Amino acid sequence: MDRQYWLSVYLLQWLVICVGSSPLSLVIHTSSKVGLPAVLPCTVTSQLERAQTPHIQWQTVQDSVFERMGEELFQGDAYRERADVPEAMLLMGNCSLFLQDVRFSDTGIYESYLVVGESSIQNRIFIQSVQLTVVDHKSIKSVEVGGDLILDLYTHQAQLVIFQDRNGTSWTVVWDRDGGKNNMGHLHNNRLIFRSVTARSAGMYKVMDSQGLALSTVKVSVTERVIPREPLVLESKAALGKGTMSIPFQKIIILFVAFLVLLLN
Repeated sequence: MDRQYWLSVYLLQWLVICVGSSPLSLVIHTSSKVGLPAVLPCTVTSQLERAQTPHIQWQTVQDSVFERMGEELFQGDAYRERADVPEAMLLMGNCSLFLQDVRFSDTGIYESYLVVGESSIQNRIFIQSVQLTVVDHKSIKSVEVGGDLILDLYTHQAQLVIFQDRNGTSWTVVWDRDGGKNNMGHLHNNRLIFRSVTARSAGMYKVMDSQGLALSTVKVSVTERVIPREPLVLESKAALGKGTMSIPFQKIIILFVAFLVLLLN
């Protein structure tokens, strides 16, 4: 039994080393917008499902990010409730790291390792490096006077929303997650709603995190409300048209009858 086990470990090490020495071992670049999910790709081989219990590790230069061995898992403090390598996918050779609600601080290089052997003599085999870049959101919105302006916060990292008038140079806090008398927006489903906007609502809005970094920037324009004209009533128009056509026809008949009477006389 021990001989078969170590033979399988040796074959697995040889297989992963071959994969790690291929061009696939070069750094892979991926990006995500802050607050959204990110997937850091990683593949060993479909042969990984033959292993008794796949053991995968992800880390950065500074931190341990995630580790899974069967149903047992570990998440680093900075990645609590945000990182996962699904067990079912791992059994099929997919060791991709799934991150939720990414943060600017998640930017960096991540390395994945396969751990083989028993606890006393474990070996880590390098698999893949992935460079993650996290960027902010930028958008343009247009809303009519009297309408509602809706700003996506994207993440619970959002702490403040500041506003700059289109002709101004200073910024004003219009919403604070901690509350405040200057809060102008209503929070609903991680969206901020400003009701009944006016022309003075036009300008630049920035959603900020607790570190003072802009999660999103939205340029807002406010347009005059367009009041549609009432549709023409075709039936009335048609009826009116018929009325105007029947009057001269009746006059022609009367004149014709009068002419005949005069002629007979």
